[in-house]
Amino acid sequence: MKEVGDGFVIPATGSRWIIRSREHTSSRGEHPDLTLYDEIGWAADDELFSSLLAAQASVPDPLMLVTSTVGRRKSGPLWSVKDLGERGEAETFWYYSPENGSPRVTAAFLERQKRLLMPTQYAREHQNQWVDQMDSFCTQTDVDAAMAWPVEPETTTEPRPHGLAVDIGSVHDPSVVGVGHRREDGLIVIDTLRTLEGSKEAPVSMAALEQVITDLALAYAPVSTIRIESWQGITSAQRLTALGLPVDLFAPTAKLHSEEWPVLAQHLAGRSLRLPQHPRLREELLGLSYDVTPTGVRVTDRGQVHQDHAVVVRLLVAALHRPRETLQIYGYVFPEPVERPDGGTYGPATSRFLRGE
Repeated sequence: MKEVGDGFVIPATGSRWIIRSREHTSSRGEHPDLTLYDEIGWAADDELFSSLLAAQASVPDPLMLVTSTVGRRKSGPLWSVKDLGERGEAETFWYYSPENGSPRVTAAFLERQKRLLMPTQYAREHQNQWVDQMDSFCTQTDVDAAMAWPVEPETTTEPRPHGLAVDIGSVHDPSVVGVGHRREDGLIVIDTLRTLEGSKEAPVSMAALEQVITDLALAYAPVSTIRIESWQGITSAQRLTALGLPVDLFAPTAKLHSEEWPVLAQHLAGRSLRLPQHPRLREELLGLSYDVTPTGVRVTDRGQVHQDHAVVVRLLVAALHRPRETLQIYGYVFPEPVERPDGGTYGPATSRFLRGE
């Protein structure tokens, strides 16, 4: 075999292997007996595949060999070849396997990848499976299963620490407060979602939002943490902290999002999350799509509904995903009456209730 600038020549047979770019093949100037097309499942469109087929039309006995892992969509050249092969087309041979035969891919490695990747991403990368709406954050089946109430009651009467999460909006986006807990069997339950809608004429009142938070902390005591994802929440967080509430105020970052969104997706796919029947939340979840970027997973809205309720669920699931022994149960002590946002007061009797006494 002799290596030349654009391929290889085999003098004994007169054969020539030519390596061409996409631009050279689009003119259909070549008439190859054999075409090798790798990773055809990731072709952006059918143009190159069609040009290569047309270029072989004048060859007596042409062969095109395509190899690929599954692509991001159930369409395109690879899907067409798959469809022809499975229908028994005489001139099409199709072979598919979901097995990974590499001895270096261990069960421990796959388990780690399953924890890190989005479920649809894991299915594509490691199980070679096509999934409907590959770029969708979750499937309709998973969301509907999570909203299939009622949840079987727990047998234990031990106080269960709850988490609260807040996404603050004032005008265009609502403020949302959610409460959830983790059961002994690992099931995460979102107990309730409260929405405060605002407008340009009447933005959401921070005093009203603080009252909702404190009232929910009372109703679902004991509480392990109150997560607030917004710079707008600094003042409210300070006032809530002064009441003895365990507020965790943090800045949303791309790294944090790339770590927390996959956790929510995994719980939805694994049927280990229960959600309230909430049409707005359902619409938000089904309108999410994801991208894998150099900094990790990036989740965006595809529809017209912003992800306010989905963000709160993400915050809760990420906090409750940790083993129960890492969740601290807080006690709240009000040594003297503390004014409530609605004009009432919190006092020592309230603090005993908050501690679960």
